[in-house]
Amino acid sequence: MSRIHREDEDIPYYKVLKDKIIEDIESGKLNHGDKLPSERELAEQFGISRMTARHTLSILEREGLVERRVGAGTFITNKRIELDTITFNSFSKNMLGRGYIPSTKKLSIQRIPAKAVLAKKLRISEGEELIAIKRLRLVNDTPVAIEESCIPYKYCVGIEDLIQEDASLYQLLEEKFGIVLVRAQEYMQVTFCDESESKLLRIKTESPCILLEAVAFDKEEREIEFSRSITRSDIVRYYSELRLR
Repeated sequence: MSRIHREDEDIPYYKVLKDKIIEDIESGKLNHGDKLPSERELAEQFGISRMTARHTLSILEREGLVERRVGAGTFITNKRIELDTITFNSFSKNMLGRGYIPSTKKLSIQRIPAKAVLAKKLRISEGEELIAIKRLRLVNDTPVAIEESCIPYKYCVGIEDLIQEDASLYQLLEEKFGIVLVRAQEYMQVTFCDESESKLLRIKTESPCILLEAVAFDKEEREIEFSRSITRSDIVRYYSELRLR
């Protein structure tokens, strides 16, 4: 890595060093598996304290860009998984299309009455029966998201007997119930995982995550599914494309 320059005195040194390492990763100067200099070497190279170097590496580790191995050092991992908000597709197809190995662990499946908020989102009567499916999403055996789907049971009677560990819900809806989901309205915000979520995702309690809520529609413009997912922000990033004209 070349020496960094702090042009703005108001920018802390750890931020400058962090941005420099990210720039070197994105430009290809640093690649997956490369070993970074030690905290002492970074401090000497860039004229900063070891505490600042340690803080920088800790932030990069939380963001999934480096891995710190006891007794070995710090290595570039750049484990970030890209998900787009452009195409409406199943999780499995999305991941397979990017060269990852997706898998799903079924956490629970139950029939519940629709509370007022869900009933409004799905345009059904309050108290109407829903099927609620909660699953853990994994990519290359790493847990990345907890997802819960709620569907009016009248659209998919008996689906609880068909859901398998790695079955695609959308494929199942299409093949067994003739429901083709074609679009969704999505809302995204930052949240913090609770203790139970952190255990499933293998991250610290109250780690920042991405909360994504969506209502999916079929060809007849019926609200078929309300989904809510908690996604790890340290290894997942979303992207989109906007057409200005």
